[in-house]
Amino acid sequence: MAEQGAEKVPAARIEALSPAKRALLDSLARRRKSATSGDPTASAGGPVRLRSGAADSGEPIVLVHPIGGGVFCYAELSGLIPGDREVIGLAADRFLRQAAPPSVEELADHYLGLLRDRGVDRPAVLAGWSFGGVVAYEMARRHTTPAGAPAQDGGVPVVLIDSAPWPRQTGAWSRATMLEMFVEDLLGSGGMTVDRVPVEPAVWQLPVPDALAAAARQLTARGLELGLPQADMTDRYTAFTHATAAMQRHRPRPRSGPLTLLHAEHSQAHPETWTALARDIAPTVLRVPGDHFSVLRPPTVHRVAEALGQAAGVPDSPAPRSPAPASGPATTPPQHRSTR
Repeated sequence: MAEQGAEKVPAARIEALSPAKRALLDSLARRRKSATSGDPTASAGGPVRLRSGAADSGEPIVLVHPIGGGVFCYAELSGLIPGDREVIGLAADRFLRQAAPPSVEELADHYLGLLRDRGVDRPAVLAGWSFGGVVAYEMARRHTTPAGAPAQDGGVPVVLIDSAPWPRQTGAWSRATMLEMFVEDLLGSGGMTVDRVPVEPAVWQLPVPDALAAAARQLTARGLELGLPQADMTDRYTAFTHATAAMQRHRPRPRSGPLTLLHAEHSQAHPETWTALARDIAPTVLRVPGDHFSVLRPPTVHRVAEALGQAAGVPDSPAPRSPAPASGPATTPPQHRSTR
């Protein structure tokens, strides 16, 4: 087995990975090994180089982790972005797993600090899928110049990838729903989209460690391998619940600056909330094929990469196309599933 950030991936799944995902998997495994061996410069979270950049390419493109906390979902995307800028992923670190869940604002300030520590004062683009978009937007809103003053050049460009704030009409999830959504997120992020999680409903009523263990056993019996040891699954669940709590409390505020909104045609992460918050510059709104999870898979991931290249000002970057509405009814996931 190989390790994927905080998870171990079975050999059979590694065989099926693309070269880009295998390379990132190796990099994440080395980071985790260094972190657990006592290397004070290593970390199991924080900034992760997803793609090296040319020496004169300027500031990097930054991709913020989704609600699950990892950046493995960006492996394919990072290699497709036009140009030769470095691409950095921000993975969840101990800050998100502390006893008191941080707010989105606190996460944004923490991640901006991690970037400054790395020498990144002004990213070329701040972007994120799902919950990552909510944090990226807040990072851009709170971004200041090295002197501590708000930027005067229109602000850092932001790209939101099928992202939406927590719906006001949707209350907090019950513990049973939280457990089910966590497992569904693991499956979907791993490319195993299902109509419903094939686990007996009674499992979600068990204590958290028992529920996660039972769910993993039932999924394995159905050929759906999560590839997570029990301790790592519990750790990931903590990050997931804290990110969910932060998102439930958060209400985005208006911002000036370039904004690109990509929303999947079979998702309820609609762009209206963000367009209402835009000031001075009208957002670019792009409707792309697929659902909430497939936006980061071929063929739609190519559209996402083109949009990031455009936002970063890459010369001759293809303009992403917004397709005509698909014929026939769309299969729309439940409202709470669009909030990741």
